[in-house]
Amino acid sequence: MAGCVFPMGPESFQRFTPDSLAAIEQRIAQERARRNKHYQEDLGDVVLPRRRPDLEAGKQLPRIFADIPSHLVGVPLEDIDQYYFKGKRTFIVLNKGKAIFRFNATSALYIFSPFNPIRRISIKILVHSYPSSLTVLCMMVFCWGDRVCREGRG
Repeated sequence: MAGCVFPMGPESFQRFTPDSLAAIEQRIAQERARRNKHYQEDLGDVVLPRRRPDLEAGKQLPRIFADIPSHLVGVPLEDIDQYYFKGKRTFIVLNKGKAIFRFNATSALYIFSPFNPIRRISIKILVHSYPSSLTVLCMMVFCWGDRVCREGRG
C-alpha cells in the first residue's frame, strides 16, 4: 500500500465542512483534467489507492487511531481512507462504539446537501441508538391514534 496521507491517532480526524467538500470537488476536477490532458500513462510503477479493509463502513475503527475525541462523536468527518479521500465524494461519522458510517456527500434527492439540518438530524438518528427508541415511540403514537379512530367510529 502507498504511504498513508493521514497521521495515525485522534489528530487525523477533521470535521467535514463546505471547504472540505470544495477540496474534494477540486481534487476530482484536477484528476479529470489530468486524464483528459495526458495520454494514458504506464501504470506499472504507480500504485493506485485501494480501499482499506479495516476502514470499511460498519466495522470498528482500528486501535491505531486511539480514542475518538468526545466532541467528534456523531459529527461528519473527512474520510480517513485514502481511497475515498482522493477521489470520492464521501464523509464518515463515528459513533460512541467507534463504528464507521460512510455517507455520500452529494445532495440527497437533489435538495438536501450534507450540511442541511434535516440531513444532519437523520444522520444523528441513524448513528446513535435512537432508532429503536423512536420506533417504539412512533408505534405507540400510531397505535393510540388507531385506537382513538376505532372507538370514535363505533
